[in-house]
Amino acid sequence: MENMPGKHKMKRWAKEIFLLGRRFFYRGNTVECPICQYGFTKMLPGGFESQVVNNLEIIGAGLRKNNICPYCLSTDRDRLVYLYLKHQTPVFDKKFKVLHVSPEPALYKALSKADNLDYTIGTKYAEGAYYPAEITFFDLLGMPHQDNTFDVVICNHVLEHIPNDRQAMSEILRILKPGGFAILQVPLSMKLKETLEDPSVLTKEDRHRVFGQFDHVRVYGSDYKNRLEAVGFIVSTHHPSTEKWQIDDIAKYALNDKELLFVGKKSK
Repeated sequence: MENMPGKHKMKRWAKEIFLLGRRFFYRGNTVECPICQYGFTKMLPGGFESQVVNNLEIIGAGLRKNNICPYCLSTDRDRLVYLYLKHQTPVFDKKFKVLHVSPEPALYKALSKADNLDYTIGTKYAEGAYYPAEITFFDLLGMPHQDNTFDVVICNHVLEHIPNDRQAMSEILRILKPGGFAILQVPLSMKLKETLEDPSVLTKEDRHRVFGQFDHVRVYGSDYKNRLEAVGFIVSTHHPSTEKWQIDDIAKYALNDKELLFVGKKSK
């Protein structure tokens, strides 16, 4: 934080004080955040209200009432990723080289504290105090990393923002080590057999109307797995209710019960 402009330092300190106060205000035992490990009376609403999200039943998009942790700001999809990494992978136990694209604050805090990880974060651009000061900047369509660099890539709700998503998928596959894996979450409508995209939809208003959010460029359909496989990923899907994630109560963590976790592996 030493190299940050004074204005951004003040924003971060103010934010931390605000969140600490909110942690005590909402403390309880109705729900629990597995990332910050605090209990609350409820999670807070988060997301964008959109008619197309409701019509297409887009999973991982739209306004959700039981979504954001009052303290660490984790969303339901952040908690899903964290629980998968914790219970289904050795990421917190063995040495891994990890790239986290556009890191979510709560996941960043958990992963950056893991001494076993060589942890890199990056994004295309950043504004204000959302991302950590040490973040690097790169375009997902032309990543500066060498082939076969990372054991794990986390790309959580990023691809829906990128016009040429297939190139971004190929870049992620390129920088993965053989046998490595990527978590590749996107908003998804199982009502669509084919992904909905239209490059002529350009304005924020039209993108909100057509894709459900002002900065989205598509709505992925049930062909999403096929798109990942087309660039070379070996794709598997996961859900805590169908696998042993050591989770007794999914509702306790305020997960979106409809969301599947997509994991793309690079062949050895």
